[in-house]
Formats: sequence, structure tokens, C-alpha cells
Amino acid sequence: MRLCLAIILIACTLSVTRAGRADSVWTDANIVTGLDLSGSIEAREVQLQVDGIAMAIRSPKIIAAIRRGNYGRIGFAVFVWADSDYPVLVSWRLISSAEDATAASEEIAGRLHAIIGSDVTVKLGALTDLSGAIDFGGRMLRTAPFATTHRILNIVGNGVDNVGDGPRPARDRLVAEGATINGVALGHDRAIYEYYRREVMGGPTAFVLAANDPEMLVDVLERKFVDELVLNTDAVDQPPR
Repeated sequence: MRLCLAIILIACTLSVTRAGRADSVWTDANIVTGLDLSGSIEAREVQLQVDGIAMAIRSPKIIAAIRRGNYGRIGFAVFVWADSDYPVLVSWRLISSAEDATAASEEIAGRLHAIIGSDVTVKLGALTDLSGAIDFGGRMLRTAPFATTHRILNIVGNGVDNVGDGPRPARDRLVAEGATINGVALGHDRAIYEYYRREVMGGPTAFVLAANDPEMLVDVLERKFVDELVLNTDAVDQPPR
């Protein structure tokens, strides 16, 4: 009797889950990007991160990659991080066209101005809490309003974690949930790049890109988003559109 009841409960749960997913808006990928506003970031790197992500999402290559996906759209969100506070620059929005991308890029600049004003020397905090950034990005992925089989967190930064136990436990928890964590290591320090490869990136298709010169950031972000879409939109078991 108990076994029959358990089977019925499981069947009901699966039925509800499938119905809920069928009613959801599906995307080829939900992508969250965390930008570093900690004490190790210089003023021009703040501006270049923001300009870089805004310009990258408007890139014709990225729009073309999005349109080639199974659903022709992605979920997109951006936050900034340091050591305690994680303001959101772009709340979850769908991007399926150049117009959507332009609106998202304008929101990035507008929200940053609202958070730190016109002074890009303002920092969110002195320390670098990579584990906190990963945990926050993970929460955003879990609460995204769009359904997907591919959840991606991008972490941009130029320093090692100097708060708590380091990023590896947070990385491992999020990867165990099926998410992918990629990195962009800013600056010329090869050790930071290797640190991101060892401690931050995670998941079967994860990668780290280096921006050895801040001016390279736009190109790096563009390649990163296109690579993510190419790597993550060839799903074998996609739900019907």
C-alpha cells in the first residue's frame, strides 16, 4: 500500500513539473554575468567592464548566434560584486533581437550610474569575495523566470578570493546543480588566469578567457558569449517550442 502511494505521489509530482515547464518560456541558455567592483579594480577597468558587456551583447555575432538557437532567445542578467553587496544591473530579460540587446545595454549603463553615480572610482567594497559572487549568481540562476536546460554564470575579475574559504566550495555546489561557471581574468597576471582555471571555472564546457589588456575586453566578451551559445544550444533533449 505504501509503495503504491509513493508511486502515485511521484507520478503526480512529475505531472505537475512537466505541466509547469510546458507553460514556461524556454530559452537556449540563461546567462548571468558578474562584474568586479572590488578594491583591486581600477577606475578604467570599471568602465571597461560595463562598456564591454554592453557592447558585447549588442554584437551582430552574438545576435546571429542567439537567432541560430533552438528557441532564438536567451535569458540575460548582470550584477556587480565585491565583498558584501551585489547590486543587479540588469534584471532578467529575454534577448532575441538587436532591439532587445540595445535595451539591455542601456539598462546596464543606467543602473551603474544609479549605483555609483558619475564617479567610477567608487567601489562596492575593498575585498574580493569570489565565493559570494558565485553564490549570488547561483541564486539568480535558480530563480530565473525562464526555463532552460543550460544555466551559465560568467565571473569577471582580477583578483583572488580573500574572504572566507575561497571560491571552490561555492563553485562545486553550483556545478553539482548542473550549472556552468566561466571566467574572464582581467590584467596581465598569469597567476590570476591560472587561479580562475583552478578555483572558479566549473562544468563540462567551462572555460576561462584572459583579457591581458583592458581594451581587449569587448572582443573577449564577444567571443565568450558566442562560444557559450555554440557550446550550449545543441541539446539532445529539448522540450517542444
